[in-house]
Amino acid sequence: MIDVTPAIFTDDETALAQQAGTLVSHSPWIQLDLSDGTMVPTLTLMDMEKLKAVIASHPETSFEAHLMVDNPVKYLKPLVDAGFKRIIAQVECSDPRQFLEEAQIESIEVGLALDGASELDIIEPYLETVDFVVVMTIEAGVSDGPFLSESLEKMKAIRHHYPDLSIVAEGNIDEHNASLLSDVGVSRLVISADTLLKDPGSIAATLEALQGK
Repeated sequence: MIDVTPAIFTDDETALAQQAGTLVSHSPWIQLDLSDGTMVPTLTLMDMEKLKAVIASHPETSFEAHLMVDNPVKYLKPLVDAGFKRIIAQVECSDPRQFLEEAQIESIEVGLALDGASELDIIEPYLETVDFVVVMTIEAGVSDGPFLSESLEKMKAIRHHYPDLSIVAEGNIDEHNASLLSDVGVSRLVISADTLLKDPGSIAATLEALQGK
């Protein structure tokens, strides 16, 4: 069975609270995709006190942050203080090594993400020092972008060389490509909250179908 994590990507405080409130009953983990405009053009809510309030409202749920920013170290300690249990930075950021070194000081799980348009070799030097790796199946910041089939080969290569490493796939995932991702050894799928909330009555069934792939 594959783990599935819903991901919220918004600049609207009310929407964030509403989406989190709906999703917490369906998943033990929720991901917040966060962007300050330095790496991808979309801006999201970055007010740490407001993010902290959302997390505090759902003590039964764990939250992870996916930082699509040029300087993730800037946000690392504030996110930990806000209550995030896992933090992901893009390997394309200004200094991924510094991010990983700083993250080791905190009691969190840490991952690096590879953008859909990036080559595998830029993340390979860090794969022995992360708790998990995220392979984007779209271009970062484009939530409705096309599924990039070349990401499957990247995951297959990672699984071959790092058989015990947790591989996470994120971006425009449906039941069809979830099966393809399962076949190449993906450990976890990250699904857009917008996709899940199109039909709130079907959230449980959709998650169950994806977990069974």
